[in-house]
Amino acid sequence: MKLKNVLALALTVCMCTTALAGCGKKDNSTSGTPGYRDTIVIAASSDQNYMDGQMNNTNDMFLRATYSQLVRRDANNQIVGDLAESWTTSEDGCTWTFKLKQGVKFHSGKELTSADVKASYDRLLDEENPVRYTSLATGYIKECNAPDPYTVELVTYTPVAPMLANLCHRSHLILNADYIEQYGLDLGLTVESVDGTGPYRMASWDPNQEMILERFDDYFNGAVPTKTVDIVIVPDANARLMALQTGEVDVGIIAANDIDAARENPDLQIASFDGIGSYGLQFNCANEYLSDPLCRQAVSYAIDRQAIVDTLLKNVAMGVSTSPVNPLVWGYNDLGVIEQDLEKSKELLAKAGYPNGFEFSIMVLPSYNKALEITEMVVSDLAKVGITAKIETVDGATFKGHMGNRSFPGDNFPYGMLFMGYGAGTADCDEGLRRIWTTSPDGNNNNNYGWYSNARVDELLEAAAGEMDEAKRLALYKEAEQSLFLDDPAAVWLYDSYDVCCLSSKVEGFKQNVNAVIFWDELRIAE
Repeated sequence: MKLKNVLALALTVCMCTTALAGCGKKDNSTSGTPGYRDTIVIAASSDQNYMDGQMNNTNDMFLRATYSQLVRRDANNQIVGDLAESWTTSEDGCTWTFKLKQGVKFHSGKELTSADVKASYDRLLDEENPVRYTSLATGYIKECNAPDPYTVELVTYTPVAPMLANLCHRSHLILNADYIEQYGLDLGLTVESVDGTGPYRMASWDPNQEMILERFDDYFNGAVPTKTVDIVIVPDANARLMALQTGEVDVGIIAANDIDAARENPDLQIASFDGIGSYGLQFNCANEYLSDPLCRQAVSYAIDRQAIVDTLLKNVAMGVSTSPVNPLVWGYNDLGVIEQDLEKSKELLAKAGYPNGFEFSIMVLPSYNKALEITEMVVSDLAKVGITAKIETVDGATFKGHMGNRSFPGDNFPYGMLFMGYGAGTADCDEGLRRIWTTSPDGNNNNNYGWYSNARVDELLEAAAGEMDEAKRLALYKEAEQSLFLDDPAAVWLYDSYDVCCLSSKVEGFKQNVNAVIFWDELRIAE
């Protein structure tokens, strides 16, 4: 049975309506390496909205197959050179000079030079014609200079402690200057507009159906083993599992409930990687009751986090959260597990003036793993202290609509809490905390979805961004995390997550880093 028929059958059984015609025709030919196939098929839950790191807000998985950047995180999560062979900083810490590798080719055949790097940063830093991540980059980068064809200078306003970590973000993937001029903001929306220097080039793209990547034999780090990567978009987890079981898909994410069964299937293997993700329930600090830190503390102490992890998340949770950031994020401080304490919760409610509790609703997007079941356990715990919480499930469009409503104090945001995932894309607290929790001058926080505002936290996170002494910087983050997690909680962080993939038993050399970026240098699949 062809893959498209397997997926169509699975989706029919699951009463899903996503069209999958034309997806996934597995090529079982070999590429000249005895015993290995030319093509590996990966089932993704969603497509890319842009194949352009400056505009993409979906994930990094396939962007980095086609693009490169000055520096990157390797499979061991160390920051290493990518397009840059070396770098230095000026005495005042405000100019970073990168020496580019020579002979790097774009997929179009053009050689990469500093002009392409400068054009990429000029676009990223253009506040008059901003891209998605312009405000993030202009917060610390002043300008980009290209003194010669293989030298790039990034100039910052002040010393930036997490500079290299920040440069690992997807927005720093380097574009072809000619394509920037030709396509503008349409770059990355079609196959023709994608030209990177990564190990694979885009061969075809049927949005929300299938993307095919072909090996770029002139890749500057050497050609990768597998000739073709066939990415099929399969939103339904049951459909992905069925395709993995039949052998029509080689790699995919499956539901947590199916992981134990997959481990017992001799044709499948489970690969777990430490991730930087955390999950929890974020407070709407503009809510009538939850604007009071005492009420937020009461909610926090009412919840049995360990029971949630033990009951629902044994295959995907690294453990109960002990900080507002995952332990793999630089700047993490272990503040301990917040144990359920119903009596303390009741005391806090009485102190706040609500001895009989109060009511609010919780927004849940069910596509988050186990979000509905987790929230149901939270609601049960809150009822024990007199707090009535009502779950309101929403679809993706409604969720995104609410996230886009940034007018303070959330007049059109009726929920008291919302289920959220948290991940520091740079694996550093600057992006993991400052980007999310600081107060913007007009109160319209683009990433602070609950309108959290704490002047001391703002001060600490701003100071930490420029503190070059690591011990002092870590101490600043510890005080900020103490406020966010315990004293003036911004959310109820529940658990830190693994990244779990299900693979065919024939897959070899599958590696990911903390950003769930796949590394292609050893990835191949046996006949």
